[in-house]
Amino acid sequence: MIETMRDLNDPRLSPYRDLRHRETDGGFIAEGSVVVQRLLQSDLQVQSVLIHEGRESKYLPLIPEGVPVYLIQRESGKELAGYDFHRGVLAHGVSPTIHPMEVFRHETQPSLALALVGLSDPENMGSLLRSAAALGVRDILLGPQTISPMTRRVIRVSMASVFRHRFYRFDQPADQLRDLATAGFASIATILDDTAIPLIELPKTIPSKRRILIVGNEANGLPPEVAEAATHRSTLPMKNNTDSLNVGVASAIFLYELTRSTGTDHVDG
Repeated sequence: MIETMRDLNDPRLSPYRDLRHRETDGGFIAEGSVVVQRLLQSDLQVQSVLIHEGRESKYLPLIPEGVPVYLIQRESGKELAGYDFHRGVLAHGVSPTIHPMEVFRHETQPSLALALVGLSDPENMGSLLRSAAALGVRDILLGPQTISPMTRRVIRVSMASVFRHRFYRFDQPADQLRDLATAGFASIATILDDTAIPLIELPKTIPSKRRILIVGNEANGLPPEVAEAATHRSTLPMKNNTDSLNVGVASAIFLYELTRSTGTDHVDG
């Protein structure tokens, strides 16, 4: 169904209203040509697509039958969303399922998962998820006070890699890490501590091929109880009096070293 929208108060446009200052209610918003195309090619359900008039021919072949397509003049779209949205296209999607940890616990194949505890910056989250996807890390554990991976900015920075990840509820990380250890998972807390295992030495200290890399808040790192509950604690040694790296950069280095050492990279499917 394709319809040209003239009335900005039409309730069907509500998901796209005032996006400059809020996230949409119910589901998520994908913006930009590449991101919207990747959403349309993913397994996620799409509720509607909003396109500047004259740009629809690029997207119509990708849009599943039955998904409403709304055409809008560029100036009206800017008024609706609160900004001149990128490349003239937005899509309203249905958020993926956040699986219970019990589902993850029964994973038996060699793998590396990424656990996020208190990560709050959308740029960092998006960058980290993009790196994880590039290295074949699909399972993402979402801890307390962690920004939703389905916020508009996270999706855009990740270049739509969020549509390929599987997400799990990691709401009691310390307890869940201890439980996962009994199931044979190794967990690695990333910390700034000279007594922790240097990353270069880490892989040979971990016998298990089922591993979880745990990353904390940009300013405060991991809560002490979470770091203590992990089976391993590791650090990235730095030179030239550098005290820390951006969490996205440091985590990408950890992910690379751990996927390289396990031989389980590129496990997307």
